[in-house]
Amino acid sequence: MTTFDAERQIEQPHSGLPRDFLSVARHQKWVIVACILLSVVAAATYCLIATKLYRSETMILVEDQKIPENYVKGVDEGNLEQRIFVIQKQVRSRAVLTDIVNEFHLYPDLMEKEGPEAAVSALANGIMVEMVGKGPRGNFVGRSSLDAFTVSFIHESPRTAMEVTARVATRFIEQNLKTREQTAEGTTEFFDEEVLRAKAELERKENEISQFKSLHVGKLPQQIESNLRALDRLQGDLKASTESSQRLSDRLALVENAIRDYQRSGTPNLSLVPGSVEPDPLFRRLKELREKLVKLQAEFWDTYPDVVLTRDEMQDVQRKLTEVYGPDILKPGEKPIDPYLQDLRRQQTEAKSEWELQNRRQLGLQTEKRELERRIEKAPQIEQDLLILERDYDNMKTNYRSLLEKRLNARVAENLEKRQKGAQFRILDPASFPRVPESPNERRIMVFGLLFGCALGAGLALIRELSTPQFRRPEDIEHILGPQLLAVIPDFAIEYNRLRWQRYFPTARSAAIVPAEQGAVVGDLALIPSAHLNPRSPQPWNDDFIVKWMPHSLVAEQYRVAATRLALQKSNGDSTIVAVTSAVKGEGKTTTVINLGYTLARDLGLRTLLLDCDFAVPMPDRYVDTVAKWGLADCLTRDIPLESCFSEFADVPCWVMPVGNSEVSINELLKTERLPSILAQLRERFDIILVNTPPIFPLATMNVLTNYIDHLVLVVRANSTPHQVVRRALKSLGTHVPFQVLLNRVGSDALPSYVYGHSYTRAKVQST
Repeated sequence: MTTFDAERQIEQPHSGLPRDFLSVARHQKWVIVACILLSVVAAATYCLIATKLYRSETMILVEDQKIPENYVKGVDEGNLEQRIFVIQKQVRSRAVLTDIVNEFHLYPDLMEKEGPEAAVSALANGIMVEMVGKGPRGNFVGRSSLDAFTVSFIHESPRTAMEVTARVATRFIEQNLKTREQTAEGTTEFFDEEVLRAKAELERKENEISQFKSLHVGKLPQQIESNLRALDRLQGDLKASTESSQRLSDRLALVENAIRDYQRSGTPNLSLVPGSVEPDPLFRRLKELREKLVKLQAEFWDTYPDVVLTRDEMQDVQRKLTEVYGPDILKPGEKPIDPYLQDLRRQQTEAKSEWELQNRRQLGLQTEKRELERRIEKAPQIEQDLLILERDYDNMKTNYRSLLEKRLNARVAENLEKRQKGAQFRILDPASFPRVPESPNERRIMVFGLLFGCALGAGLALIRELSTPQFRRPEDIEHILGPQLLAVIPDFAIEYNRLRWQRYFPTARSAAIVPAEQGAVVGDLALIPSAHLNPRSPQPWNDDFIVKWMPHSLVAEQYRVAATRLALQKSNGDSTIVAVTSAVKGEGKTTTVINLGYTLARDLGLRTLLLDCDFAVPMPDRYVDTVAKWGLADCLTRDIPLESCFSEFADVPCWVMPVGNSEVSINELLKTERLPSILAQLRERFDIILVNTPPIFPLATMNVLTNYIDHLVLVVRANSTPHQVVRRALKSLGTHVPFQVLLNRVGSDALPSYVYGHSYTRAKVQST
């Protein structure tokens, strides 16, 4: 085991984690409370002794001009919010304030020491100009009711504050009226010159626009829409003309095909040219008879019966045709005129004429389309140039109209100001006589004192904590004392609070209390009196003996870890004497001895003796059922058998040897020659001996006991013992006995993560 070397240790820097601040506040709460009380008392004292300053205030109303703005606008355009800065400067005018200082003999001491300029500056600093209805963030509200502002002045004398406030308001109104008249006259002259200049520029721009429009007739922006509509119309006409030309071309081809077929076959094809005149069958019959007659005459005589019959039939057909179509239908020496063929040729002529006409119309439409496309293509550039000219013209025109209107208003406003009918300032509320001081602001000062006290207390608490750092986490032990950590014992309140919570809110995983009528309870709760889990009931049992009452708890598991590590220190099966001590009182040393010894006996089966050597604060008798009559002091001073000095636990092989009844000094007892022999006898009887020693400070008992022990366990209470105290205590022992540190009463926020991985395994259901 590594021994302690105080010279090689270094101090651990503060972790700076936010969760440490709450712990610091709990430890240094009285420092914080004292700082808060001192700050509040100091603030209250300042409020009592500070000079009282009174502020008088008057309200000035901004009246609209007496002639409505529908007829004329005033020279000063803009609302009150826009002019408040200028008003503030006018109120604090040095010329006006100098007269007021001399009139009321203000600040005589300052005037005598630093001169008039210092007095005027002090008066200006005491004057405040604010909008009526000013919000907390600088927003102005309430303008719908009236336009007004306040002028106030602060002074030690309330009457002086009232008189100065009234005088400042009066001088401001007089000065403002004079300034407005001068401004109106200068404004009128300025606008006259500007109107003449703007008129000349406007006329020049009008001539430029007129010339531009004349040069680009038909391409102007306002004609773009009509050009686009014309282009759309031309495209439609061109499309319709193309379709019509195609239809006429197809019609002409059909008619020509019909003529060729009819001339070739003599049979009309009405499907090719629908709507044509149907041919008369008599013409076809006449043609057939003529062809038949020619053939018969070539073979037979004219008197041949077939020739005669054919000729007679021809005459009959001709007679019928003559009756139907007239005598001109059959001219001598010519073929008969066929109406069907005549109609086809007529259709051919008409289709050809219409097709040529449509072609000529298409050429005209295409020419007109190209012209419109050229115009539209150039229109954007022309439009952009025209827009630039018109924009400049509109700006000049707007400027010219505005100047005309402002010149008219300036002339009328000049007359209004001279007749005092324009906008005016009028005192609406005279200067008030202040009865309550404005400064010091007691509420604000007290709140500031409270906040300052909190900040000061937190700072001092943090400084105190940094100057005397304490052990809080296992990492602190490892950093300050090296790898000497034996175990981390959580605060017992963590387990007891958890069990109380489980009593009222049982879950499937946790150990819930079974109703008494069922005759059983579960897990650790089987060992704990039910009355103890009620926070309002007294504690009829010892809650420090947690390993007995809660053997499956998180705390018991950590004691089990410590016991196992101590048991591993035994070599060759020899008995081991372990001293359990602490740097100062109140670290939990006695509680550690009881719980650690009971765990060694119950869980590891070691014969364990708890030897009490703390004569100042003996081990309490409540841990065992029967207390031995004699103790260690009796064995050291008298011949008392060891068997008479043991108190045994009924359920585990663990014994307690109390201090005894001797009144001799503990250091004198430990220096006797009987102590080594007694310890030798105890080594033969027990596997491990836990010695409950007094604290290292302020007693010297541990310096004597270190000569007889094999191992040292130093109990350090978390959030209580400073680093330096523990280091000085170990250094004061002046020995190289192996030691380990047990960090006791660690809060839940400082426990390492692996501790929470422990499973709370519950015991089987036990009968009650």
